[in-house]
Amino acid sequence: MRNLLNIFSIFLAFSVCVSCGEKVSTDEDPLSPQEKPTEKPSEKPSEPSLNILFIGNSFTMDAVTHLPGMLDAAGIKGVHMIHMYYGGRLVQQYNSGWKTSSDYQAYECEPGKKTWAVTTGKTLEQVASSRKWDIVTIQEHTGSKFAWTWDATERAHFKQLVKKIKDTQTKSPKIYYILSQAYQDNAQIGSGSTSSITWTDHKGMWDVISAFGQKVMADVEFDGIISTGAMLENLRTTSLNNDLGLTRDGYHMDNGIARYGASCVVFETLISPVYDIHLDDNSFRFNESGPGTTPVTDENASIALEAAVNAIESPYTITDMSSR
Repeated sequence: MRNLLNIFSIFLAFSVCVSCGEKVSTDEDPLSPQEKPTEKPSEKPSEPSLNILFIGNSFTMDAVTHLPGMLDAAGIKGVHMIHMYYGGRLVQQYNSGWKTSSDYQAYECEPGKKTWAVTTGKTLEQVASSRKWDIVTIQEHTGSKFAWTWDATERAHFKQLVKKIKDTQTKSPKIYYILSQAYQDNAQIGSGSTSSITWTDHKGMWDVISAFGQKVMADVEFDGIISTGAMLENLRTTSLNNDLGLTRDGYHMDNGIARYGASCVVFETLISPVYDIHLDDNSFRFNESGPGTTPVTDENASIALEAAVNAIESPYTITDMSSR
């Protein structure tokens, strides 16, 4: 009887504990603190990297000069850029001197840097083979008669250059064509091409090089176009235009606002899709002034960006921005 009473008392105590919501611990509790797995803190995903090779002359330099400042202001640290530069060089010369021409200035901006650094003595083949490129751009010299008429010779040089680039890579990069600017002053066009001039002003020249660009894109396997030339024409319709047509010498872009707008086209075309970051709130400004240099301010930066966005949407035509 006593044993039955003891058993009954234990059962009653257990029932009271359960009904009161108290946990009865056992030696086999799998959820004891000593045995609970610890949760690992969530790791922040690493920033994507992007390697870009620009092949071009001074008009490409107009397009990329302000990119490091824009990237820094955007907080983007993963972009590595090299611009293989030689003034006045043509696509046919990039192609024919692929292995042999080492007279380029290689402007390099390493990830996280705010400026371009320059080295020399490298060929296009050496630089193209030096790393995996995600994007490569090619730009023709629009001040030459070779950029005014699309023929079999020009087509062959473009196609051969694109193939040489791809042959250096295990995975084909995206390749873009930069369609650069029309001259404000025809007198700046070299004597070897003056006999081929058929226009009287920059708009007439734009019509010619724009038609050339459309044929390039139709016949060559480019992944896209970067129309810095359309951006400049758009900007020339605004209140920012001046006697030099927003150039510093009649043909190269104004060091400030025009180059800024050109870099906007490059950034929004190549960098924004990778990082999902746009330039609407970018704080980079170019405050220098002087002949051929219009400072970039909070007021005019948005106009240049609008001209760039319009050029992305309509790369071969001039967008009237006379209300700006």
